[in-house]
Amino acid sequence: MAVPDPLLAGISELSEESGHRFEITDNPVEGTDLYVVYVESHPFPASYTVASGVLGFRVPRNFPDACPEDAFFIQPHTVKLREPDTVRQSIDIHRASSNGDFLKGTKLGGEPALVFSWHIWNKVIWNRNRHTLVDHYTHCLRRFDSPEHD
Repeated sequence: MAVPDPLLAGISELSEESGHRFEITDNPVEGTDLYVVYVESHPFPASYTVASGVLGFRVPRNFPDACPEDAFFIQPHTVKLREPDTVRQSIDIHRASSNGDFLKGTKLGGEPALVFSWHIWNKVIWNRNRHTLVDHYTHCLRRFDSPEHD
């Protein structure tokens, strides 16, 4: 199954705008119509125990008519906070959990992903005529800038 042209164009724009070399999986996640868009060595916040790793998100085959999922992931899934969160007193990253099937059937599926279920589009409705993968990536990065307990 070939990757749809609008997705390829979106990834090209994302790579150019972000300065990172984003890639897409050759096939969708097993049992879904969701491709994985990712970059292999993305910097993580200094508050994490790992300086960089895979950062990505899942995007439906019919993009841009449908938005990327309201979540993103990083690998390795073992990343923690260097210091405990001031509210929860935990080194686990808030609103993130390890998921072994999130990338199933793709080249990244050999390792679980740490999935951030953070509502990226809860304040702005996805508009296919206006929003791009660059916008989605920017929303993902906002999570890194937010206080850990929010």
